[in-house]
Amino acid sequence: MNNDKTKKIIAFFAIIDIVLVLIYGGLFFIVRQKNAQTAEIYSSLYRRASDEGALTRLEKTLADTEKQRALLDGYLVTSTETLSFIEQVEDLGKKSLTDVKVTSLSSPKKSGDPFLLDFTAQGEFGNISRLFSLVESMPFRISIKKANIAAIPQDKGATTASLWQASFTIVLESYRSA
Repeated sequence: MNNDKTKKIIAFFAIIDIVLVLIYGGLFFIVRQKNAQTAEIYSSLYRRASDEGALTRLEKTLADTEKQRALLDGYLVTSTETLSFIEQVEDLGKKSLTDVKVTSLSSPKKSGDPFLLDFTAQGEFGNISRLFSLVESMPFRISIKKANIAAIPQDKGATTASLWQASFTIVLESYRSA
């Protein structure tokens, strides 16, 4: 009888051991799944935080460079600003004491075409030279394509300084189509 009780106790503990092993295995499997889900959530949060950090850095960079970008935009002439550019050239004529007249304007029809401005100036040689320097020093990327200077014949008895006639063709390279 003692033997029978021992067998029952051993069978009971064996069944309990099997149940405990199954419970342990099940819990281990559940914990592994939860760890995988947690790692995926952390990874997603890390990516989102990285994206938000990148956006924050980008926003900061945009804010930091706002003044520089506005200044750079001021050096580009768009199709809506061509009249003000022509007026600037005419104002340079006034500053250099020359009479400036715009003779032609060639706005780009398609991308890659040059923006050409032809104008003439009349005045003393020193003033024409000053106008040339002022045009070159405009805050735009300008190339002088053509410049012709010729003396205007004066009467033999004229007491005024000789006048000069100049014609210029400039290419506005800092032109941007709107």
